[in-house]
Amino acid sequence: MNYTELAGQLTHLGERLSKQAPKLEGDKLGKAASRLEASVARFEEQLESYMASRKSGELHLEILLRSPSSRKHLTLPLLKRGLKEIAGKRLKAEDLAAAKREFVELIHAVGKQDAASEFLRNAFSDAVHVESGSREKASIQREFIQFGQLLDEEFAKEIGSRSIGDLRRVASVNGIRFTDKTSKPRLATLIRRYAQRAAINTAAVGD
Repeated sequence: MNYTELAGQLTHLGERLSKQAPKLEGDKLGKAASRLEASVARFEEQLESYMASRKSGELHLEILLRSPSSRKHLTLPLLKRGLKEIAGKRLKAEDLAAAKREFVELIHAVGKQDAASEFLRNAFSDAVHVESGSREKASIQREFIQFGQLLDEEFAKEIGSRSIGDLRRVASVNGIRFTDKTSKPRLATLIRRYAQRAAINTAAVGD
């Protein structure tokens, strides 16, 4: 893979899309755009993971805070929540730029750079998929019902192929409570339990 060429293609596509965006419409193009957005989000996660394996935790955190995802999704409340969950500290700054600097300093002081990076990656990933709209939400809800209808072996196989980000989206859309510390096995158990209830309720309504 020539990543320089890929970067050029994405830049060119982004420029064309930016110019034509007000004129674009139609379900077919919208569906293709939704799939592309999801693929880009997954690639970004993989890229950030690769970078994390080659850079120090603090440097990676700073890069993440300067990323396109950060510019689009980072908010002061998100930083405050992250600092409280990760380090048990309160963020004093009320300006986003100052808050980012304070966030990095406090995270560095307690040595929680990797945890902070994971928190932000998950938050940005969740934000991307929440933005995709009601059509994707409806699709995830239908998928949730189908999870409840699967046999145990089928469910285990299906869940095993999913990332924890996928499971978090399923749980979030269907009102299942979890935290950033909830493990993938625990999240799968919760999804299985509530999906089976939903499937039973749906069948009862149908009857």
